[in-house]
Amino acid sequence: MHAKPFRLPALAWWLLIVGALFQLSISLSNTFVSIFLFKVDRSFSAIAWYHLLIFATLPVTFVLAAAVARRTSTAMSLRIGIALYAIFFAVALMVGEEAAHMPELLGVLTGLAEGFYWLAFDVLSVEYTDREGHEPFFGLFGVLTSVANVIAPPVAGALISREDAYFGGLTGYHVVFGISFALFVVATLVSLRLKSARLGALRLREGFRALAQKPWRRVVLGSAAYGVREGVFMFLLGLLFYIVTGSEMKLGEFLLLQGALSFLAFYAAGRWSGRFRWRLFLVGAVGIFLASVAFLWPMTAVMLIVYGALAAAAFPLFLVPLQGYVFDAMHTLADDDVPSITHIVVREWLENAGRILGVLAYFVVGSFETARHVGGFGWLAFALGFMPLLTVALIQPLESRIFGPRSRHHQFRLGENEESHTSAKRRARPTP
Repeated sequence: MHAKPFRLPALAWWLLIVGALFQLSISLSNTFVSIFLFKVDRSFSAIAWYHLLIFATLPVTFVLAAAVARRTSTAMSLRIGIALYAIFFAVALMVGEEAAHMPELLGVLTGLAEGFYWLAFDVLSVEYTDREGHEPFFGLFGVLTSVANVIAPPVAGALISREDAYFGGLTGYHVVFGISFALFVVATLVSLRLKSARLGALRLREGFRALAQKPWRRVVLGSAAYGVREGVFMFLLGLLFYIVTGSEMKLGEFLLLQGALSFLAFYAAGRWSGRFRWRLFLVGAVGIFLASVAFLWPMTAVMLIVYGALAAAAFPLFLVPLQGYVFDAMHTLADDDVPSITHIVVREWLENAGRILGVLAYFVVGSFETARHVGGFGWLAFALGFMPLLTVALIQPLESRIFGPRSRHHQFRLGENEESHTSAKRRARPTP
């Protein structure tokens, strides 16, 4: 007897379209923002301050975004986040190279934008899907993200290299930032199709008390460990590849390879995580660690390509199951008196603390490095390869006792929308 195929509701598809436009714009410019800062400032500190200010701003922004969502709607918070990203690139376009001399301002703007956008995206993703739809939704979202990562970076690299060659200066960066600005405007308009209810009040005291429950505490600590690596690798690999090659074009081609491998891995993870979640989770974590061994060799373009290919194939196998574990742990906390947004904020705060810790480590290492000698970053990258294994170690005791067994035989089929069956009580359930 075959299980009934799972179909995403219409609102989930609109959220995916908004997310795809968002990711396309981010993929065009995100890596190159760090390169832009490095080319103008010629130091590693500007990049560190930029990312530290992002992560320092996020905790406050989550609370502010939750307050806006409570008074208006979650969809409005999402639109504000996208609009703030558009403002970020408008500022970069207006002030030109001077933007690289104020990484703190850019970091605050990005932190505000990310906080509003991702808090709303997380809440809407659970509002538009049920428990069986979480991993298919994020698997498909990962596929769309990977497609954006395949298309956008080489286009951006080519535009930057060509425009800089013809017109000099950093003209190519301004072109790329302008395209990102336009895509964020389009995403804001498309987001008008999203509908959502108002959120309940934040109850942060109760949210932190929930950490006394072992399943939730272990999953949140696992997310924090993952955040230590994520906070650095959001920019470190692209930066190292640019330093080694000195070419935005080659960096774009490198990101193209990573995006293509991630596309295949996210597709596989979305299809198989329901049935083989733990196995994929473990394989992904071990794969990331084994890839980091490459950093024990001298820093060359070939070594970075080997690492990038292995990590791009392994990371989705780790990330998609992790999101499923976070969802399941949040479901154990479902309570009408403590809205889902509370647990989302607590989890994001602790994961963000991990990101800050990672960037601080980068800051320390970067204070001893120069553009010609970056060996210390190799040791840092190798050490960060252990973080996914720590996440696995924290979640492993819960795998069979708390999270399983559950129904893992649904099939995910693209297309054929169905009405959202989310009730008011289901909206109170959290999401990662």
